[in-house]
Amino acid sequence: MWEVSYRITPEQGYFDRGETVLWDAGIYLESIRSMEFVEDGSVVMVYEIDGDADTLRECLDAAPEKIIEYSITEDSDPLVAQLWMYPDEGLEQLLDVHRSFGVSVEFPIDYVSQDPSTIEMVETGPRNELRDRIEQTREVADVHINHVHRHDPGSQQLFRELTDRQQEVLQAAVEEGYYQIPREATHQEIADKLGCSKSVVGQHLRRVESALVSAVVPDADEDL
Repeated sequence: MWEVSYRITPEQGYFDRGETVLWDAGIYLESIRSMEFVEDGSVVMVYEIDGDADTLRECLDAAPEKIIEYSITEDSDPLVAQLWMYPDEGLEQLLDVHRSFGVSVEFPIDYVSQDPSTIEMVETGPRNELRDRIEQTREVADVHINHVHRHDPGSQQLFRELTDRQQEVLQAAVEEGYYQIPREATHQEIADKLGCSKSVVGQHLRRVESALVSAVVPDADEDL
């Protein structure tokens, strides 16, 4: 089994036209937590979103031909929104490529830039299957390969197992003294260094810490 990490930027600058409406309203997609395909061609996407909940509702309510149903969880930072929707042609093409069997997609899928939109994906599977996916993706989007290596779940090289964006945020946090005692940096200071929002920094650090703890600490029922 092999693992590949790569960034995808659609030729038109967005994955779905609805993103441009959200940008104009000051709403930005931060990550995709999950996706589920429906037989009628629609898809259920769970996003983490940076922006105002009421403004997001207004945007979604204004597109009844696209949005079938939605729910927004406000008591979280960032917002979490589940959208049952019809994807436009560009997004549908990409979804068709990445819904095929034989390859595992790691969630969340992070947005590393906006306008144009770029996401970072990590997939695991047979090398030829991964190669085919990347070739098909290149037909509709620009692709930048971050790394390709053998997938070894038991590896102690924990840092390498993080996504490139997680590595970048963790490295900045260490350099700024976030893990010093006493702490020498805040999420905002790290965000200023990276040029992103503090909620994005917090989100990535929580995921990094969760991944590292899960890899180091044995399960409660595991023999020590």
